Amino acid sequence: MNLEIAFGVPANQKVKAAEIFYDAFQDKFEKIFGPKNRTIRLLSEHLSNNRTVTASYEGTVVGVGGLKFGGEEFIDITFWQLVQHLKVRIFTFLLLGWVFESAVEQNEILVDALAVAQNMRGQGVGSNLMEFVIDFAHSREYERVRLFVIDTNEKAKKFYEKIGFKEEKTYSLIFPLNRILGFNKAFEMVYKI
Repeated sequence: MNLEIAFGVPANQKVKAAEIFYDAFQDKFEKIFGPKNRTIRLLSEHLSNNRTVTASYEGTVVGVGGLKFGGEEFIDITFWQLVQHLKVRIFTFLLLGWVFESAVEQNEILVDALAVAQNMRGQGVGSNLMEFVIDFAHSREYERVRLFVIDTNEKAKKFYEKIGFKEEKTYSLIFPLNRILGFNKAFEMVYKI
């Protein structure tokens, strides 16, 4: 398969990229951002081209990666824009952010999200995206690529281990956080360059 992988989301593919993210993280997005249409609109309007990596096949985005490094995130939105969109859900967002908030060191890239279109899963899109991110990190002399995987996504954990990520820490959630967020543990995984 001939994939084109690059930073940025083509203007005519922003909604498609947002849909891929939404489909991959639907449970989380519904709890935090609300209905699908509103969430996709929010994501498509605020994807940062210099922190979003896309995999395209025949001109259509089929995979998306959201990165955090150099003090910037893949969703470029102000706190007040977020409050305006989320309203009372801002508390769930802040709670989730608190659980996963981790300072990104100068020597690393954090993969905040990686998603592949459902019809393209198992065809190497995710592996190619991660290879691109690792190569980018290496070319910019970063020392590691880091990410989090939750315990309810064992398939993703095995995928990252196969690429060469190693589990560094495990974070356990206590009641009622685990009930609110829908998982019990999060694994911090690192790929050393």
